[in-house]
Amino acid sequence: MSRDQTPPRLGTNLGTIVFVERVAGSGPGAAAVLAPLTACVALGMTGSGLVLPVFARRLHELGAGVGALGLMTAAYALAQMVASPILGSLADRWGRRPFILLALATATAANLAYPRAPAATAMIVIYALEGVLEAGLVPAAMGAVAALASEERRARWVGIVMGGMGAGLVTGPVLGGLLYDRVSHAAPFHAAAVCGALGLLLALIRVPETRTRAVRQREKLRRQWAGAPPETALAQSFPSPRHVFFALLGIDFAIAFAYAFIEPPLIFHVYDELGWSTTRFGVLAGAYGLAMVLGQALGGWLGDRWGRRPLIFAGLVLYGSLFPGIAFLSGYPLLIAVASLAGLGNALVMTGLSAHYLDLTAEEHRSRVMGIKRAASSLGTVVGPLLVAGLAGPLGSRGVFLSAGALVALSALLSLLVLRDVRRVPRRRHEVDQESDSRRALAAQSTLRGIVLKADVLTPERRSRALYNIRRDR
Repeated sequence: MSRDQTPPRLGTNLGTIVFVERVAGSGPGAAAVLAPLTACVALGMTGSGLVLPVFARRLHELGAGVGALGLMTAAYALAQMVASPILGSLADRWGRRPFILLALATATAANLAYPRAPAATAMIVIYALEGVLEAGLVPAAMGAVAALASEERRARWVGIVMGGMGAGLVTGPVLGGLLYDRVSHAAPFHAAAVCGALGLLLALIRVPETRTRAVRQREKLRRQWAGAPPETALAQSFPSPRHVFFALLGIDFAIAFAYAFIEPPLIFHVYDELGWSTTRFGVLAGAYGLAMVLGQALGGWLGDRWGRRPLIFAGLVLYGSLFPGIAFLSGYPLLIAVASLAGLGNALVMTGLSAHYLDLTAEEHRSRVMGIKRAASSLGTVVGPLLVAGLAGPLGSRGVFLSAGALVALSALLSLLVLRDVRRVPRRRHEVDQESDSRRALAAQSTLRGIVLKADVLTPERRSRALYNIRRDR
């Protein structure tokens, strides 16, 4: 290569500033990354579902009972509640891919450890540690979805990824029960470990980092140029408008709380008052889960087409039908239909909420905010069973169901009054031109600032040589 063909180096050839209207990336498209990401999340959740129905059996083998299982569930939920915002913040700061890999590696190791746990206490400790280290999976995955998917298709991809999660949690328990009954008590744990390992391998090969060091450095320089302080405080990362953000958190808490609040009395209601068999209850839960999985993709498509607020409101109405239905209906086919509608509603509202959070939040804080969202849900999961323990007696099962339904109805009203669609709308040509001019000016300012900073660190000899090269090029 001749001297004239040598690419210019920073500080030795300032050249001509070129304004770029559009940059065509050479990396993989959104679907090429998001499809493997969905598969990784689905494999991780399938592993979680595989072991859920056999925890009680394993604890029984170790001489423990319902109390130990309750402690395990509470420890995991508390771990997720505390760790999700922390790991989400770290994912924004260091990159999302490491926390996806960490969660899948943790699932593999934990499921290998469960069959070898010598006592129930060890099982509880392992499950709590798993909750801490896996807490970054969903925030990191949702941050990656927002970084890769266009705004017009964001809810659709959110629904697809969440559908993968739901599919794993629905199919996992069925497979886990079959493996436990047909093979051995350790088989579900080993199968879950295989799922985690396959997800980890797929993530290593096919899921790149969406929040690279260059992206983080560019955001840091942009804040410095604007004169903004480093955004390290938690409150500084909250999206705006704040009242919409807190309304979303309240709806997330209400959804998780309502189901956790009715779950203990629901089991006694269907067995003791309705006289159902275990199979009938399993079919009811399966109908709910299947409708939820199918509704994820539908919810994403509707969320991009209708907007977030209508999707959330419709989902809350359908989800809320579960509680009066359980309170007043006794026919098996009718309750199956109600459970299916409620599962569909849950899918719609969760997809709409996730997309709404991502719409509100700046790119550099999306994983942190999704971690806060997960913490709100975990808080509802923890508080619900604790509160129903004291209120189930005075209220009765029907009173518990109707109280939960009233909370969901209030959440639906809140969504109508407070939420609003914050996605960008098509703009006039002159508005686009004005924004383009503004971006050109910022690009020129950033380039000149970089030149000045580079000149400040040059030695006198190198500075003289650079000035000579500039005059020569002119």
